[in-house]
Amino acid sequence: MLLQAQQPTITFRVKNGEGKLVRVMRPLDGKYFVAFPPEDTLNASGALVLPNKEKVPGVFGFTYKKMYRLYVRPGKQYIITIDESNKTAPVTFEGPDAEGQQALLNLSFDFYQSAAMRHYRKDTVFASSSRQILKEMDSCLQPFNDLHAKHKIDAAFYAYAQSLVKNYYASVLGATLILPLRAMEFNKDSARYDAALVPEMDATWRQVLAVADPADPASMIADTYVDYNNLYTMWYLDYFLPRTKGPVVQLEREAYDEKLYATLRDNFREEPLREYLMATKLQYLLLENRFESYIPAWYDDFVGQYPNSPYIPLLKDGAEYVKTYFKKIKTDFAEGQQFVENYAAVETMDELAAKFKGKTVYIDLWATWCGPCKAEFAFNEGLKKFLKKKGIASLYISIDRDQADQHWKDMIKFYNLEGYHVRASKKLSEDIRKVFGKNGSLYIPRYAVLKDGKLVLPEAKAPSEQDALYRQLEAYL
Repeated sequence: MLLQAQQPTITFRVKNGEGKLVRVMRPLDGKYFVAFPPEDTLNASGALVLPNKEKVPGVFGFTYKKMYRLYVRPGKQYIITIDESNKTAPVTFEGPDAEGQQALLNLSFDFYQSAAMRHYRKDTVFASSSRQILKEMDSCLQPFNDLHAKHKIDAAFYAYAQSLVKNYYASVLGATLILPLRAMEFNKDSARYDAALVPEMDATWRQVLAVADPADPASMIADTYVDYNNLYTMWYLDYFLPRTKGPVVQLEREAYDEKLYATLRDNFREEPLREYLMATKLQYLLLENRFESYIPAWYDDFVGQYPNSPYIPLLKDGAEYVKTYFKKIKTDFAEGQQFVENYAAVETMDELAAKFKGKTVYIDLWATWCGPCKAEFAFNEGLKKFLKKKGIASLYISIDRDQADQHWKDMIKFYNLEGYHVRASKKLSEDIRKVFGKNGSLYIPRYAVLKDGKLVLPEAKAPSEQDALYRQLEAYL
């Protein structure tokens, strides 16, 4: 009888985690490629078991309350266990490269811009904040330096850890320059112009680039690289350098995106990095449901340049979705899509709420540029049936600016948003921030409930939280 070797697996386990949700980011041919992975449910043992089908080493990202990275080699077995009750060792690992994997699992990064602003607020002098940031970077790298020196991780694992950490801290370092860059005066005729600041800023950027090379193709394996490359492309190549050469015309969003795409395409010519970056830029636009008119052309151009690209299957559905959008927006508004009368003149939430006396209303605060807002629209069919059955009205309040007026109306058609619609005026937007914001910031999507012309629930459940939302709404009938 022929015996076959059992296929190796990758197990992510949470103690007492049965039925809980986890998201898994899988590598693509060993590279990190951004996606919105679906949620997987942990089984009765609190585990998610995946076959290890990898052909080359790559990194899996498991998101359960935070991100856990796992360096996976072909043909190897891995087990990660999360035990939140164990304060000494909340994360344990079984498998190859055990000490290196444990050091990797112990890493936790804040969003790089938040980390940068924290450092900048403490000390606006780059030399000082740079010393602190690089000190943190060295501390993160130290365990991997020691393990490599002791031959407990090989050169490939070590190179990955270095790329992951260095690209993150280069992003943090570069992001501390955003506010100083925006404050710079580039007009030589201005009284504020300081000729010494331009070479000084360029030299400062060179210090950032010395931490991590934004054109290093080896970085494609690390999830921290894309943010770093975006930061470098946007703020150094597309913002700083052009302004050192003369006046720059302020562009509308679509023209700006095309200019940024051209900057990316023209400054990164080495393959396979160029293909990777162009695919990544397209993927971000598709995942955010941006529906820009140039996306189909960019996609067709990418397919023409790289007909055998492994990224095409991951981009195709999104590109077709955008093409469908442009067909659908040519139709008329549906009967159930109504605009609040004279909405442009409404200046406060109290004024808006007063228009709905005698009704219970579910409010959806959104914007055309908000990816998570649009992701929630996928749950609208069930919500629509519930609201109709219970006699509850829906009110969609967009906080888009005037320039996005047509885009806003197009998206109402495309997403079939039945209910009342308002695009907030400048004064209403300001009042919305006072009513729903915290410390001057407003996070969307945001949901609320009106009853008889009054705001009764400023923080309601989202459409995706179906049962919990329905119970919440029934309490106000």
